[in-house]
This record gives sequence, structure tokens and C-alpha cells, in this order.
Amino acid sequence: MKIEDWFQTLRTKAQSIEERWKEASDEERLQLADQLFYLRQVSDTVVDLWLQFEEKLSNAIRHIKQIEGQLPAVSQEEKAESTVNKAGEALVQKDAGKQAATGADSEAKQGKLPEEMHAYEPVFRRGEGFYHLRMFQDAKQCFAQLVEGSPDWENGRLYYAYSLLFCDDREMAFREFRLLAKSASSPTVVAISYNAIGCILAEETQWLEAAQAFKTSLETKPDQEEARYNLALCYLMDGDAQEALDEIEGYLDKHEHDWEAQLLWLRAAHLLFRMDETAELAPPSSLSLPHRELDSATLQEMAHLYEAAGHYHRAQVCYHFLAERLPKEGWVWHGLAWNTWLIAGSKRALTLLKKAISLAPGQDDFVFSYGWIQLFDGNIPAAIAAFRHMLEKDSENRLGQSGMIAVFEKVGETREAKRLAKRFLDDADPYLRSLGYFHLGRLAMIEENWRMAEQYFQRTLPHADQFREIPLYLQVCASKLGGQAAQGELVQP
Repeated sequence: MKIEDWFQTLRTKAQSIEERWKEASDEERLQLADQLFYLRQVSDTVVDLWLQFEEKLSNAIRHIKQIEGQLPAVSQEEKAESTVNKAGEALVQKDAGKQAATGADSEAKQGKLPEEMHAYEPVFRRGEGFYHLRMFQDAKQCFAQLVEGSPDWENGRLYYAYSLLFCDDREMAFREFRLLAKSASSPTVVAISYNAIGCILAEETQWLEAAQAFKTSLETKPDQEEARYNLALCYLMDGDAQEALDEIEGYLDKHEHDWEAQLLWLRAAHLLFRMDETAELAPPSSLSLPHRELDSATLQEMAHLYEAAGHYHRAQVCYHFLAERLPKEGWVWHGLAWNTWLIAGSKRALTLLKKAISLAPGQDDFVFSYGWIQLFDGNIPAAIAAFRHMLEKDSENRLGQSGMIAVFEKVGETREAKRLAKRFLDDADPYLRSLGYFHLGRLAMIEENWRMAEQYFQRTLPHADQFREIPLYLQVCASKLGGQAAQGELVQP
């Protein structure tokens, strides 16, 4: 059976279930639901296998494009608007007091209470009830009474500490957690206390001290997974990308469907790539398939981070899910088009881009992408038409001018390209001035004026993180110049 016929059979089966559902009896609906569940399992398996194939195929295509010099000069980081500099905004410490109701009170759940605490059992149960109802002021009063009556009862004091924390009495809570961390006999209570201490310190951006608290939690109880996640987050926020990856990968081994952990891995990977473009990372298997159930904002950020890390097929899946949910948003179709081009070429990508442009005709980025793809597909007239369309609306449109510089470079009109690039040097925006030097550096390389090229590229260094090719270009220039650093004054505009 051909694969097309097999998929047609599955589509027909799904349509048949949908048509029969309305008139089906309760018993028949149960059977139909089982069939739907089976089809969902088949779909998930197929998508997973397809993603593995896509990853291998896209890597091969991307490598061949690099060999042939066909990858675009526009940095993918320019298209990733959501970067690691805001890494803490969407991530939370794994704490939330859940452990006080799971690990820390295990003795109470089993029993029960220490013999000397039996008289306080009604108060404990009432405080526990208030705690789970998130009525923390009332819970605090109950547990304060318990702690006063039996100050050595560790689980009661732990509940009291969390109640203080959620009542915003952070100083008192911190003191209670410190007391428990130093004096508790239960390794579980000690580990949970250190994790809570770390969370308090992290919220005050004391990353080094917080990381030490999370490490101590893990040393006390190695299976304290919340502390492992939190340690990875601290490393990320403190700029230690590799350490963050090491910790979060260990966490994902046991919590592969935790989307917050997946997002943290992506952010750490993005940071590492910004620090070291030669870094090679194999994503954890749980990242092979973004989840459709994730909210739109998370899918959008994951797509941007996948793009920045070069995992275009995963970014494409995110945009597919977003397109189902937000079919009238031009940026969704633009993202889908861009990643489709990087994976499979221009034919399908240009159709998707036209849809993006039709939904947001005033969005110059979309028109630029259309022209850029046409340029690298060898369709020079179509590329020129796209860039000129932008310049007809605004003759100083830097995107349109950058596109025309690339066209002139492609067809060997270096004089016209330099004329346009030099107009960037008078711009008030430092980034755009750097972009002008970047263009001029590339043109100097074409003319084999390596000294001038090197000096132009050095002028882009304040914004080097947005021009990922700069280190490579400087290496080429240094090699052509005999490995010597540039001497003397930089070239003048």
C-alpha cells in the first residue's frame, strides 16, 4: 500500500467516527472513543518518526547549503526576538510549597503525629486544611500554635515556615527554613528547607548564594528534583550556560514532559550558542516534539529559540501548532515560511510567505524575507522587485537597502553596493551603523582588500552578537594578512 493510500484510510476512518458520533448510543460512543484514542496514538507515532527523519534531512540540506555558500547572511538571532536576556520572566522556581504537603508531612499522613502532639491533632488538621485551601493567614496561626507547643516537631515547623512565606513574611520564613536546615534530623526536611532558602535568595537575584543552597539540598537528598531544576535556573540566570544544561538534562531524564524544563534547556542552549558558535548540542529526546497543548506565548518563544539554535524542524512544528490556533496572524505564517525554506526549499515557503504578506501587507520584514528567498533561489528580478517595492514606500528603508546591497553584491555591482552601504554610516542608530560596516567589510573581502575588510569588521564588534559571521570573517582576514592583528587607525567613513 502506498503511503498516500494509508493516510487516506486513516482520514476516512476519522471522518467516519465524526459522522457516526451524533447518532451513536452510549455504548457505541465508548467504542468510537477507543478508536479515536487509537488513531491519536498512531498520529503521535507518525509525527515522532517524521520529526526524526526531518532532523536528519534538514541537517543534511543545511550542511550542503553551507558547503555551497547558499545559507543567508541574515543572522537567525535577528529573527529571534525573545532571547535569553529575559530568561527569568517565564520561568518559576520549582517550589510553591507543594513539598510541605507531599514529602515533608509524610509522617503526618501516615500517622501519625508524635505522641506528644496528639492533643494538637485537631489544630494540625485545621491548619493543614487552611494551607491546602491557600488560606495562609489562618494556616499560619494554627501552625504557630503547634510550633509553640512543640518546637522540635519538624514537619509542623516546615508547614509554619511555608505559611509565613506565603503571607509575605519573608524574613521570618527565611529564619525558620534556616533553623530547619541546620537542626532537622529528617534528610527530607533538610533538603526541602534548603530548596526553599534557595528560592528566597533567587527571588532577590542572589544567584550564587541560591545555587549553593540548591546544591546543598541535592547533596542532602539527591532525588530532590525541584532543587535540580532550580539549580539549573540559577546557573542560567548567572550566565553559566553549560552548567545549566548539565543540570536541566538530568532533570529532564525524569520529567521529560515538563515544558518549563524544556524551555529552560532551549534558553540555556541559546545562551551557549551566543557564547560559543562552535558548540554542538544534542537535544534531549523529550524535545523532539513540542506539545500542542502549550499556550501560544510559550510556543512562540520555543519557536524563536529553536530557530536560534538551528533546530528548524522543531521551530516549524511550533509554527504549525500556532497556525492552527492563530490562522489570521501574519507573523505565524512568516515564521512557518522561513523555517520551511530552511528545511525544504523555496517552493512551499514562498506560498506561505505570500499568505503572511496578505495578512499584514504593511510588514516590511515579510516582504524582505520574500525578496531574500528569491535572491538565494537565483531569481534576481523577483528579489529586486520585492526590495524596490519597499524602497518605493520609503527610500531610506534600511531593510530594503540591505536587500539591494545583497543584490548588487550578487551580480558584481560592488560600486553601487558600497554607495548604498555608506549611507548606513550616517545613521543615528548604532546598530545600523554597524550593519553598514558589516556590508562594507563583506564587499572589501570580495575585492580581496583584507586589511580594509578587517578594519570594517572591527567596527561592528560593539554589536558582534547580532552578526554571527564576524568572528569567522576576522579569522579569514587575519589568515590572509599572515595572522597579524590590524595596526594603525581604523578606516574612516
